[in-house]
Amino acid sequence: MKQVKTRKHSSGDDGYVGDWALGCLIQVGFLLLTASLLTTDNVASVLIYVIILALPALAVRFICHAHDLEGGWFDRLLGPGFLLAAYLLTAIHPLHFSTDEKEPITPDATENQQTSTDSREASSDGNVNVQEADAQEVSLDEALAELDALVGLEPVKAEVRKIANTVKIAQARKAAGMQTATVSYHMVFTGNPGTGKTTVARILAKIFRALGVLEKGQLVETDRSGLVAGYQGQTAIKANETIDKAIGGILFIDEAYTLAGKDGKGDSYGDEALATLLKRMEDDRDRLIVIVAGYTDEMRDFINANPGLKSRFNRYLDFPDYSGHELAEMFRMRAKKNQYELSPDADEALEKFMADAVRKRDRQFGNGRFARNLFEKALERQAERLASTNDLSPEALAMLTASDIIPLREADAEVPSLEEALAELDGLVGLGSVKDEVRKLAAYCKMAREREAQGLETAPVSYNFVFTGNPGTGKTTVARIIAKIFRALGVLDKGQLVETDRSGLVAEYVGQTATKTNRKIDEAIGGILFIDEAYALATDSYGQEAIATLLKRMEDDRGRLVVIVAGYTDEMKTFMDANAGLQSRFSRHIVFRDYSARELGAIFRLTARKNKYVLSNDLEHWLDPAIGLWTKDRDRKFGNGRYVRNLFEKAVERQALRLSGIDSPTKEQLVTLTLADVGISLKDPAASDED
Repeated sequence: MKQVKTRKHSSGDDGYVGDWALGCLIQVGFLLLTASLLTTDNVASVLIYVIILALPALAVRFICHAHDLEGGWFDRLLGPGFLLAAYLLTAIHPLHFSTDEKEPITPDATENQQTSTDSREASSDGNVNVQEADAQEVSLDEALAELDALVGLEPVKAEVRKIANTVKIAQARKAAGMQTATVSYHMVFTGNPGTGKTTVARILAKIFRALGVLEKGQLVETDRSGLVAGYQGQTAIKANETIDKAIGGILFIDEAYTLAGKDGKGDSYGDEALATLLKRMEDDRDRLIVIVAGYTDEMRDFINANPGLKSRFNRYLDFPDYSGHELAEMFRMRAKKNQYELSPDADEALEKFMADAVRKRDRQFGNGRFARNLFEKALERQAERLASTNDLSPEALAMLTASDIIPLREADAEVPSLEEALAELDGLVGLGSVKDEVRKLAAYCKMAREREAQGLETAPVSYNFVFTGNPGTGKTTVARIIAKIFRALGVLDKGQLVETDRSGLVAEYVGQTATKTNRKIDEAIGGILFIDEAYALATDSYGQEAIATLLKRMEDDRGRLVVIVAGYTDEMKTFMDANAGLQSRFSRHIVFRDYSARELGAIFRLTARKNKYVLSNDLEHWLDPAIGLWTKDRDRKFGNGRYVRNLFEKAVERQALRLSGIDSPTKEQLVTLTLADVGISLKDPAASDED
């Protein structure tokens, strides 16, 4: 029988302490290695298991020490052995921890519809918001009822119901022992911000859980920052951690196109995140649904550029912008939920304001967020109003008025009325066909505004124009009046006219034209950009770059910008025919014809009257025939209205020279223009034909 060795302890024997210290150092080394290699959750799991195993470890040490067992390697390896046990337990059953705050689920579908996309919280690890499924499973009927309660989104609702029916039929076939086709539930959501994409994704998670497609039904919201790391090699780890949180539910990636880089330039970090995502979609295809979302054009290009994405995403749901009436309904539902009422004038003002807002919107328009922000501002204005009147009755506290919803703006007093703008149009000489076109357009805009105010659909209309004609035929003047008409009707927010030509859009060096063009377009936002002699842009690559930039901005800012291109008839026709993009965006053509001699005479008289001059009787009689004689051989470079302006300026100069020889001219002489002033000299009846 083997004899057990014992050890005598004395103050001078440090062997036992040394063995114990070495064991502790080994443990510390393993822990440091753990912290550097494992994820945060796994490190926490190891530490928790070490704490749990600490009591058994101390007990074993105490027993060994009490029986005077030899220390040595036993003491050195006892601690690391228990640490190894903690590792094994972590590998077999890892503990999960989440520091994300869960957003409480509200039963108000409209509340979710307007706020869900703003709920994501930022952290050092990027934007990842985990919205856990309800503790009590929601039935399919309850989830579909929540979907139906959303304002608008009828095409989206129909598509979601189609998906739910597809799943139900597939399950029925499977229960009957029939073969079922493998179906992918990954989706692409396209549309502008605030159109309910996140809200619908949350409802889809409930539907899939109710149908047994998903085990948990949680929704994990993220974007590029929640998938891409800051250092090489860490993106796959970060993406996998985010995907792990979505297992059993839906991973919703907003603005997913940002993973592909910008302007066609590659992005290795984004590519790594996409490769990780595609692999996990395949590996966890029965436990994970992925929804990618973003602007329509960007998402289409994003999906088409990657065959792996295109093969995995075959369901597309397009989320349309809300109508003015739908946004007003969102406002009312929010007011009702918060125990507010709208006065009759407030209800009418709300519909009008929302109709104006959607008419001016661009793709950055907030839709549901816009309605929410308007409601919050209305509460602030109501508070200011009530504080100034000291009326704190329950009725006053619950009532929102028109002034609470839409503040009075001093600028509104400066807005010209439609009648004033049309009167200015009618005051122009000639241009009968042009006036008819402008009046027709004004009538359409007015009726479209009325339809929107009543919640009726209106066909989208392009307000961009092509003005063709020779110089001086009133193109710029009419453009300025159209800007006033559009401002009066609410089509344009500001109504300014920005005039330019090729020199205002094209830069001198390669790569600078787009910047210069964008800067000029920015000046015109809220008004009209008038490009004279626009055909000059089609002559070289610099001009083509300006055209490409212009076409993109016309699409991006279609609710905030009207463009008018102008020039000679033949050149403008060639210019438009050469570019399909121009043809599709400019559907309104107005021809400005040359003025007749009688119309040129009328312009002269109007110019004289505006400048406090009168025409002598002889000049009144002979002016039109003289102009007809002088302009009978005109060509396309004839100045029309500019010719008359030059004629008037020369007449004023001749009058000044004529009166300079008179010591004290009378007021009548100072304001009267004669035949001689305009260069007309009548033939003496007694003179010969040669004279």
